[in-house]
Amino acid sequence: MTVATQNSRITSGWVNRTSRARIEIGGPDRAKFLHNLTTNDVKRLPEGQGQESFVTTLQGKTLAYLTVVATEIDLQLRTETASLDGLLPHLQKYGVFDDVVITDVSAGTFEYHLFGPEAVRFVEARGIEFPSDRGLCQVATKIDDRFLVVLKESPTGRPGFTLVGSIDDADALRATLDATGLTEIDASTFDALRIEAGTPVSGRDVTLANLPQEMGRDSKTINFVKGCYLGQETVARLDALGHVNRILKGLTLEGSSRVPPDGSVLSFEGKTVGAITSAAFSSGRGCPVVLAYVKVAQAVAGTQLVVTIAGSGEVAALVHDLPF
Repeated sequence: MTVATQNSRITSGWVNRTSRARIEIGGPDRAKFLHNLTTNDVKRLPEGQGQESFVTTLQGKTLAYLTVVATEIDLQLRTETASLDGLLPHLQKYGVFDDVVITDVSAGTFEYHLFGPEAVRFVEARGIEFPSDRGLCQVATKIDDRFLVVLKESPTGRPGFTLVGSIDDADALRATLDATGLTEIDASTFDALRIEAGTPVSGRDVTLANLPQEMGRDSKTINFVKGCYLGQETVARLDALGHVNRILKGLTLEGSSRVPPDGSVLSFEGKTVGAITSAAFSSGRGCPVVLAYVKVAQAVAGTQLVVTIAGSGEVAALVHDLPF
């Protein structure tokens, strides 16, 4: 097994994301239940298709950022483990009012994400077809006689597929991927790719400190005409106002090799205007790439900000629209 690091330009590969959280919601009221807790339209989600969404608090803060996929028997949620401590109790609290069964299947399942042209060839060679041409759709299938689901999604900005199955089959599938020539990449390399694609992760780029519109993903995550849900009043008010005070942007630290830690402060003309939430070194750009919340006035692409990194002093940070 070979694990690629950020020392070379990656166009295809796969990453082990088994450490993420996977939750299944079953029961006859599952769609109504989740519809009332999320920013997107779960009730109209067709079988085999998925969507991005936020789970919001009563105050409209983002408790979690996740994907939801509808199957014949349940709704499948995927997010980051960092969000579970808040998300699971929240679901269980409101689940008592509906006929639903909420199951955390994280420990019993694996999650591998494949991306790039080699990933497309891997899926096509196995005759896997999806129910639509749109993103975030899923099929149940078998690979090497092992049952799993394959979700079409693109967190790296490249064509991608997420494979989820029983943890008992994880090693066998890993061997299959290695045998096909797909190279496993490490977490830092994946971070650089998904930062460049503008893909946030829950619990890191998306926390209780954020409002849904600050991610700049309204068209993918928020349905403004779905009706009432927990936190909807705040989300609708922000939509009526037309803007938030800060927004998630990309930055490059050109001329530097030091990756700033999460939480590093961004300044403009000596005043604090934002903070970094994710950073990684991009081999393709030869410098660190960053996701950060920036005040709207300084969030225009091409604006030069300053980040202070311990041991490196002040480093210039150039604002980019997302994706890079």
